[in-house]
Amino acid sequence: MKIEEKVKEIIVSRLKDKAKVKTLTYSTPLLSLGIDSILALSILVEIEEAYDIEIDDSDLNMDKIKDIASFADLVRSCIENE
Repeated sequence: MKIEEKVKEIIVSRLKDKAKVKTLTYSTPLLSLGIDSILALSILVEIEEAYDIEIDDSDLNMDKIKDIASFADLVRSCIENE
């Protein structure tokens, strides 16, 4: 499974508003999904567990993880640096 697909799967599993899932693409801004800080943290923990990585706190800003594609890029870079 591609990293983008896994990240999307994890985000979809956590979304309360299932109507937004229908329009979700790899470039959909995560902020538009109504993801608050607690939900974002639970998504992050699940992604870290899924890939057995630890994402550095300095990488956790909405400039770097603005959508699924950029989130997948961050995961990819963590995997490469492990």
